[in-house]
Amino acid sequence: MALVIAGRVVPMTCDPTVAADTSASFRGRVWIGDDGMITAVTRSRQPGPAGFDTAPVVDVGTSLVLPGLIDLHNHLAYNTLPLWSEPTQRTPFAHHDSWTRARSYAASVTWPAHAFVTAAPQELLAYAETKAIIGGTTSVQGSPPKNRPRDGWLVRNVEDETWGTRNRNLVYASTLTMTPTALAERANRMRAGSLFIYHCAEGQPGTIAAAEFRDAAAAGCLQPRFVAVHCNAVDPTVFTEWTEQGAVVWSPLSNLWLYGTTTDVPAARNAGVPVCLGSDWAPSGSKHILGELKVARIVADHHGWTLSDRELVTMVTADPGDVLARSWGRQTGRLQPYAAADVTIIRAARNADPFTTVVHATERDVQLVIVNGQPRYGTPALMRRSGAQPVTDLTVAGQRRLLSLTRPDDPTQAWPWQEVLARLEQVRANPKREIERGQARLAAFNGPFDDPAAPLRLALDMPTGIAPVGGLPKDLTQILIPPLDTLTHDDAFLASLVGRGWHGGVLHKLADYYR
Repeated sequence: MALVIAGRVVPMTCDPTVAADTSASFRGRVWIGDDGMITAVTRSRQPGPAGFDTAPVVDVGTSLVLPGLIDLHNHLAYNTLPLWSEPTQRTPFAHHDSWTRARSYAASVTWPAHAFVTAAPQELLAYAETKAIIGGTTSVQGSPPKNRPRDGWLVRNVEDETWGTRNRNLVYASTLTMTPTALAERANRMRAGSLFIYHCAEGQPGTIAAAEFRDAAAAGCLQPRFVAVHCNAVDPTVFTEWTEQGAVVWSPLSNLWLYGTTTDVPAARNAGVPVCLGSDWAPSGSKHILGELKVARIVADHHGWTLSDRELVTMVTADPGDVLARSWGRQTGRLQPYAAADVTIIRAARNADPFTTVVHATERDVQLVIVNGQPRYGTPALMRRSGAQPVTDLTVAGQRRLLSLTRPDDPTQAWPWQEVLARLEQVRANPKREIERGQARLAAFNGPFDDPAAPLRLALDMPTGIAPVGGLPKDLTQILIPPLDTLTHDDAFLASLVGRGWHGGVLHKLADYYR
């Protein structure tokens, strides 16, 4: 459907038809066509394009109209879980193969996640994507591997997005260390047009994990379509070798939580490598990318890095949008003609600095989120004005919100949020029974698993840890699933940062944003 959003536009673009003077923001309108793309972005006094005579006009007043936020590193299958730490650990972990061997990892992370992907895959994804969208996210990387694509639900899943082509080879990702031969194959796929997102050199500086970046470089992966996640173990001088830059993804909360150190962001940027943000996963990261923006601000200030709020907002809009466009063939992260109509509206006071406002914004300030031209989440007033249907109610940070969550088997019907929660709680109550039922449903299907009628089948994308049988205990009654992680950075989450992890108290400052 066609839609017009009027407000304080923050285009994040130098397109001369939008912002000839590269203004940070201006009072204007975003004209969204019924094809899910932006037709025009105009200032308030400029005439709009033809064909919008009957389109709803949603005036958001002084609120900011931004490109939808992009989270370029996550693991959605684990995002029902709380922050995790190993109680017996006395020093920061060395690298990504260290904490997966921790005594409590499998039981705290792998087992409960496995229960949900097996017994309630649809509900798990609904919960994880809702957690993302309430933070203004419109695209997220790290959806669990699955047997068939899921275009067009709540948010864009970076690896699964086919733009209606059903071509699932636009973006590849790997969380595990790859062999030189496999890296060379990925290098060829990047030359052919695919994007490759690789967990690379995650750990403390100088550890064995740094070899992953060297191996990727030797295999020819340092290309414009290469996205290296973390890179906190490398000697920062290696960024100068990347002459045709792709991007590095920075996840400061997770890095500090596990290793007590983080990516050398200034070194990457000084070498011309764009840096994007990723919230990582619930066991060691933020709730969503809007929360990770605050961590990035805190960590940059702690290190004395000269990163402006505008540069931080660019890390979750234009920069990831540009690198994804190299494979997708569609622009996101910028409000300009021919870009995808992914838009986030954030409450702002009149004349407030737009970028500082975004960095300081909390879940209560996210007023409307539009994906592919469709209103997916927001306040009841803005969702009604934009014509959102069907919708379900939920409460976020004490405020009522509407969510355009539809049933997996019938996109014309709303899927009540309480029904999603009830199913997840049913699995929590008896994991053994529900895992066995889920396994039986998969075994009963005789057709090809990429058939649209096939039951959704998910896989975990992280190491299983130490466990006897395929990542699970022999006795499934040993599986205990903790209470569902809350959707927001609430008091309980902020309290859980204290005295845990390896951040040395740096993350305690996060509470200042939520008081």
